[in-house]
Amino acid sequence: MTRNEKKFPSPDEFKPERFLHEDGSLTDDKMRFGFGWGRRMCVGQHLADASMWISITSFLATFSVHKALDEHGKEIPVVPKFTTGITIHPETFPCRIVPRFNNASAETLEQLTGLVAEKL
Repeated sequence: MTRNEKKFPSPDEFKPERFLHEDGSLTDDKMRFGFGWGRRMCVGQHLADASMWISITSFLATFSVHKALDEHGKEIPVVPKFTTGITIHPETFPCRIVPRFNNASAETLEQLTGLVAEKL
């Protein structure tokens, strides 16, 4: 349904701007089909939406995401690849996640986001 090239030109490309008007405001295309329709609609869709919004905004308020760098310091382009099968999702790709607070400790970042830092 999201692969209709008339509505979503270049559906395989990551283009979040396709959901923005010229003035930067969001379009009304909410793509609600992920939660089903009618009597079989997911009863938890509002909780799921709110939880995802809080998680994403907390993460983006605390970190910035950038393209990964190669050994020469040049950005590695992101080439979107997807799994196949019943549930399709993006494959992992290299990136840099940088704290927005210069002097923040791992404990502070964990408190701000609710995420647990992976110990390397």
